[in-house]
Amino acid sequence: MIIKKMRLSMAVAALAASVLMTTPAQAAEKKTWQESQQSDSKYAGKAVADISSNTTLNVRKKGNLDAEIVGKLKKGNMAAVLKKGEQWSKVKSGNVTGYVHNDYLIFGDDIEAFAKKNVKQVAKVTTETLRVREKASTKSDIVTLVSENETYKVKKTSEDWAKVNVDGKTGYISKEYANVKYSFGKAKSMEEIREEEQKKQEEQMAKEAVIQTSSSSSSSNGGSQASSGKTVSASSISGSSTGRKLVNYAKQFIGNPYRYGGNSLTSGIDCSGFTQQIFAKFGYNISRTSSSQAGEGVRVSTSSLQPGDLLFYGGKRGINHVAVYIGGGQVVHASNSAPYPKGGIKISNAFYRTPVCARRIIK
Repeated sequence: MIIKKMRLSMAVAALAASVLMTTPAQAAEKKTWQESQQSDSKYAGKAVADISSNTTLNVRKKGNLDAEIVGKLKKGNMAAVLKKGEQWSKVKSGNVTGYVHNDYLIFGDDIEAFAKKNVKQVAKVTTETLRVREKASTKSDIVTLVSENETYKVKKTSEDWAKVNVDGKTGYISKEYANVKYSFGKAKSMEEIREEEQKKQEEQMAKEAVIQTSSSSSSSNGGSQASSGKTVSASSISGSSTGRKLVNYAKQFIGNPYRYGGNSLTSGIDCSGFTQQIFAKFGYNISRTSSSQAGEGVRVSTSSLQPGDLLFYGGKRGINHVAVYIGGGQVVHASNSAPYPKGGIKISNAFYRTPVCARRIIK
């Protein structure tokens, strides 16, 4: 009995010693991470990259500096923490799974405070049509209308309103009809990064080819582009006869107003309504929306554009704008942006945004 009591006493003493060997800082760190895993926080088990905005954070195949780089995180990109180590954590973000040094990560409940200062917000429209107002008030003038599922960068927010940028113009949308959240972003694999670099090189080559073709055509025909950059001489336009006629017809409406959902070339029309009616004049029946028009005709390279071709623009959510290529590296389109007060039909550089694709309707 005495021996059993001595053994029990020794076991209790050993347990107490092991508890005392853990420093308060270590105990607090361990508790914090465990609590974040089990908490109801929306950032439980998450981490974001905390680095300079002009650098990237390497995600490695193993937890050491000599390991292969499998992807990269930008500042504010989010990842799921699969396993948190003392120095390195295994994370998954996008298509990338690997190890990141803890010194460059913000974990769990600390993410909210970091995001307020370092991560931009976006607003996704949750109703069929939402009014964008000049000021944060339902009594304010309507700047434009936006459609369901469209996403816009948020410049600032109040309790009920979000200030957004729509086609170069700013206005306010009600947060009651939009989901406003931080745009953390995700890691990109090395393969994705290489593909993006290759695409940029191809786009640059396409731009240079269009400019070179335009310059050669202008020189050989004695034509010139107006200094304002808004008109192109007929001699600089090459392509089919119908394409040239269509372009000249479309340019007659420059300066007329933009109106979301509108169908009048003179009193108000939107981008896809404009292209639909211009092509209808020449016997081509195309769809009403830009996303549907992007599937019509035949696909052509942006390096071999002809007047009358359609250029489409968009983002992660798909096609959201269409314009008519007129030659000389320019397009005519119904645009909800300056210089006209409420947008309007105008000529722009064809590459003012990176085109998603080009389609040839005219045979």
